[in-house]
Amino acid sequence: MSSRNSLVRRTAGSRGTGETVVAPPSGPEPGWWSLSPERARTLLLVAARPTITALAATVLLVLVVMLTTGTDLTSAPAAVAATWLAAHQVPLTVGKTTLGILPLVPTAVLVWLAARECARAVPNRPTPVELGWLTGAVLAGPLLITAVCLAVTGDAAGVIPLRSPGPVAAFGWVLVLYSGAAAAGIGSRAWDSVCAFVPVEIPEWAILGARAARRTVLRMLGCAAVATVISFFVHLSRLDGAFHQAHNVTDVLGMTLVSLLYLPNVVIGAAGVLSGAAVLFGAGSVGLFGVTGGHMPVVPALIPVPGGPASPWWAVLLLVPLAVGVLGGIELGRTSDDRPGAPWATLTCAALSTLTFLVLAILGSGQLGAVGWVGVDLLMLVVLMVTWFGFGGFVGMAFARRFLTPAAPVEDYDEYDEYEDDDYFDDDDDDDDDDDDEYDDIEDHGHDDDAYEDSDDDPVEYGDPAVEVDGELVENFDDELEVSIAAPGSADEPADDIVDVEVVESDLPDGDKTPGR
Repeated sequence: MSSRNSLVRRTAGSRGTGETVVAPPSGPEPGWWSLSPERARTLLLVAARPTITALAATVLLVLVVMLTTGTDLTSAPAAVAATWLAAHQVPLTVGKTTLGILPLVPTAVLVWLAARECARAVPNRPTPVELGWLTGAVLAGPLLITAVCLAVTGDAAGVIPLRSPGPVAAFGWVLVLYSGAAAAGIGSRAWDSVCAFVPVEIPEWAILGARAARRTVLRMLGCAAVATVISFFVHLSRLDGAFHQAHNVTDVLGMTLVSLLYLPNVVIGAAGVLSGAAVLFGAGSVGLFGVTGGHMPVVPALIPVPGGPASPWWAVLLLVPLAVGVLGGIELGRTSDDRPGAPWATLTCAALSTLTFLVLAILGSGQLGAVGWVGVDLLMLVVLMVTWFGFGGFVGMAFARRFLTPAAPVEDYDEYDEYEDDDYFDDDDDDDDDDDDEYDDIEDHGHDDDAYEDSDDDPVEYGDPAVEVDGELVENFDDELEVSIAAPGSADEPADDIVDVEVVESDLPDGDKTPGR
């Protein structure tokens, strides 16, 4: 049958991808500044939605506080502007009092909203230009509102004793916070694409160390939160004194809300104390090895702060950061190529964990009016955390390499293992047996005409030339591949992208030759 003598031609589509290939548009390519209407709408939502949500929540909170306390609403715009700046860690000066230590809960919520909106707008395969547009959109909305708030606080300086903060500090904090939000949102959706833009290849030990650092930070913060809760219940007798300045239920609720907003600051300070560093309250300090008296505000958030003198058993708490470092080292010893002579992932984990706590300590500290500077001793924090995480991680890594079985790498996983217990292979064996029996019957009894009676395709008659394709198997993926039928002796010229085809005459037995063929 002549239809079997075919020339197989591949179209211009990609091989086996199942994607439709669209010819590039003619004319000059659009510049980096050009945006499609759909993309422009997406970037507008990224810039506006988190900012409008945060601003609406700020206005609502200020109005509720002012109405419940009976404050004149003429100062509402200045209060809204000051609250927006405080939520972005911009220090405020009211009269002669500077408030630099600000709650971290509003800041964390704002950064999370921006990162979430940014992650939803990341394209599947982003380009550097698209990521630049997206980062600019994340920064545009907050920077615009910050500029308005600076103008409002400057105008209100003659009405209320609120000094407008410097533009460098205000815009600097907003840029830092929302750049981190953009990096978190983009990294959560397109980490591989971002790594592809880096001119040098990122080592595997650096990636494993960064992942271990994230788990180390979360473990340390969890231990600090547990210690904070335990210390709160131990010093529960201070609860009455913390609310002695409250005159009504509104004051109690307000002080409780403020204390909850400062809870992350307290947990970060507790992590510093567990590492051995001291938390400074102006001239005073609190640490595992001593408590120095100083002026400390009496607020519910500071109930967990221990009083002096320091007990000898407090030094046992140093085992907490050491144990966290050992646990991280054990994980790296099982999942990485670290060894005592080259502990690169372990050192990376220790360095990144310490850097993260340094950033958190800077965010959770600042000037507090007449009290002075409040926060963790940063130098001692860096030295001690590098020591505990580095030394503990090295011990854990060496222990894991010596006594524990390494974890199986992900790439060793065989996707076909889950089918071993199914019946697919048994069915194939049965089908092969049936096919062998059928071939045996045909060989024994000759040509089986009944096998082709119900077939929609034309049967292949014996005596036709057999077709042998010298190339790879070509399949038809949704009209991407075409089969061009060319009869023998046709004058049509084959296309340039024809797969090599060789037509050979099959050797047939003498008894199977049909007369007239």
